[in-house]
Amino acid sequence: MYKDRLIFMISSPYGHKYYNISLFFKNIIIYFITFILSIIFFIFVVLHSFTMEISDIENKYKFIQKDYQALLNKHSDLSNQIAIKQEETILVADKIEDLESAIGINDNTQNYGLKSRVELASITGLQKLFIMKFIPNGYPLEKFNRISSPYGYRIHPLSNTKEMHTGTDMATDKNTPVYATADGVIDFAKDGWNGGYGTIVKIDHSFGFKTYYAHLNSIAVKRGDFVRKGQLIAYTGNTGASSGPHLHYEVRFLGSHINSKNFMEWDMSNFDKIFQKEKNVAWQSLLTTINNLIQQIPMEQQLSRLEQNSKES
Repeated sequence: MYKDRLIFMISSPYGHKYYNISLFFKNIIIYFITFILSIIFFIFVVLHSFTMEISDIENKYKFIQKDYQALLNKHSDLSNQIAIKQEETILVADKIEDLESAIGINDNTQNYGLKSRVELASITGLQKLFIMKFIPNGYPLEKFNRISSPYGYRIHPLSNTKEMHTGTDMATDKNTPVYATADGVIDFAKDGWNGGYGTIVKIDHSFGFKTYYAHLNSIAVKRGDFVRKGQLIAYTGNTGASSGPHLHYEVRFLGSHINSKNFMEWDMSNFDKIFQKEKNVAWQSLLTTINNLIQQIPMEQQLSRLEQNSKES
């Protein structure tokens, strides 16, 4: 009978107590304890696995978050670069419009792409700048009071006879600066009467053009000097056959007088009008010759000259 029982003995100062437990209950207790331990072990394993997975997910989240932040920063940088490029494109487009307006390109070019407009503006601009550089255009004075006598027939203020006035008179104060209206070489620069012109400067320009600046007070150049458009050449006066301080300005082509006022009003913004106003110049032949000369200049030099002239302007 005892082999099927489990005996527990509890000792104390007051004696011993014995407890007999059936082997069946003993097995139940062992199984229960084993079950509890198994559950605890299982829970521990599961919790450990969850902890590892959570840690792995947290690491991946941190990596993704870091990568996402890097993408955000890159996106922000790209957005800033795009914004800068857009501003630059707008500025370039505005400058191209200014250049197109300055060289007289019509509004139809707005339908072209920016690159095409740049190429068109550069090529057309170079040709026109070349022409405007070597053929007289614009006013020889920065300021004057009025045109006192235009080109054409008039009653001369001194002789009181009708005669051809070969230039344009601009009334102005004495010693007003006078500027060359195109590149050229000083052909004549002399004080004195000079046939009624008084102190005078004559400039030989390309393609058969010549300009006269008369009734001067003093001269800032001498014969043989090469001058550029806009260069100071003299100061106005009242010398020669003159009734008051003014500048007498003439434009001649192949020795013949032509209306100087047409050339004074000529600039980039109305480039084509000179061909309609001035019929005494063989423009078609002249423009063909100029275009042939330009085509012989390498494109790099053309663009360099265009940029240089733009800066000077």
